[in-house]
Amino acid sequence: MPVWFSLGSGDMTTFYRDSAVYVGSAEFQVEDQAYRLADLELVWHRRGPRGAPGAAIIAGRFLLIAAVLGGIAAVVVAVLDIDITGYSSGTVLAGLIAGAVLAVAIGLFVVEGVITLIERSYEKGSVEHQIWARYLNSDILIFATRDKLRFGKIYRALQRAIEHSDAA
Repeated sequence: MPVWFSLGSGDMTTFYRDSAVYVGSAEFQVEDQAYRLADLELVWHRRGPRGAPGAAIIAGRFLLIAAVLGGIAAVVVAVLDIDITGYSSGTVLAGLIAGAVLAVAIGLFVVEGVITLIERSYEKGSVEHQIWARYLNSDILIFATRDKLRFGKIYRALQRAIEHSDAA
């Protein structure tokens, strides 16, 4: 567990905090590494390399879409292959209605699950998002994550903290 530190005796404002990152009005801390905001001359962000995990996420998205389309194609082929010549029209109509309702219910369930998986893959992201800073005359990577939502929260909090420290 990180130990948070305070610089000076003034009021500290917390802009962001989770289990590994703290952004305060005077410091930015990632796990056990802390940086005074006054020592950060320049802060910027960039996208890191996609790498193997990112390629796997993209391939997984395509595989999920292919599985759904393949399932739809298999159902269509199976329905077209049914021989209905020996049944009355009422029986065929009832069977078609029941089959259609069942297929739609199962299809919606499966498609909704696939859409949820694809949305989650976009939340985690396929690219590493990085925060860089010029710290004591050296350009260093101070934070990196694939979670785009978390990255955005931390980067905006760091911007607000720097603006707050400049105004003070």
